[in-house]
Amino acid sequence: MSTKTADSGEKDKKRDPDFIKAEIAMQRAALKAREKAKRTGAGVVVVKDGGIVEERPESDM
Repeated sequence: MSTKTADSGEKDKKRDPDFIKAEIAMQRAALKAREKAKRTGAGVVVVKDGGIVEERPESDM
């Protein structure tokens, strides 16, 4: 009987390039959303510390 677990060797697997590209695209989209929110004075809803909060841009005026 083997002592290996079902996820044994999981760290040895390479990450799927499509997932890496998706992460980059999501980060870029989040940055664009924050920039647009700042321009329009709107907030951005995010999950922070396990709760849903609205980030509001600071006033530069």
